[in-house]
Amino acid sequence: MRETFRNMMDRLGVGYELSPYETYPLTVYDPATGATCSAEIRMGMDPNECEAEIQLMYDTPAEGQPPMQQVIWFQCKPVVGADWDVVNARLKGDPIDREIYNWEEKCCNFFGAVARFMKLDQMPDIDALIEEEFHSRERFHDQYGGGGGKSPKIRPGQLLDMKKGRGF
Repeated sequence: MRETFRNMMDRLGVGYELSPYETYPLTVYDPATGATCSAEIRMGMDPNECEAEIQLMYDTPAEGQPPMQQVIWFQCKPVVGADWDVVNARLKGDPIDREIYNWEEKCCNFFGAVARFMKLDQMPDIDALIEEEFHSRERFHDQYGGGGGKSPKIRPGQLLDMKKGRGF
């Protein structure tokens, strides 16, 4: 997904380039459920490291539920020249499965979708957005849903039909 830092900030909903030690926080509170959603993009002291995080905090959590839940955390760094990419990510405390096709872009799209709701002062439906962004059928597969074959069946007679003058 390699992008310039400016494009990555736009994708995350910031709209400008953050400087070292700068933070872009978003917070929305839903009085009906007593939940607070907090999203934050922050730069460290090093201008070559950016982190993004979304947390849910509950006034009165349900039985057996923690009062604070980290929804997503990911780290972006420059990878080649001026291009940045997501290098580490955790979704609900677990490392994101690297087998998910285009997981780096999905992290940014998910964060941007949550940020859009929060800018409208609406509580995002986190589970629906996770399902939409991370659990789609977009994986390493062919058009029928199976694994893409690395060794297709090629019949040399059809490819190089030299007797009839139909070669390359």
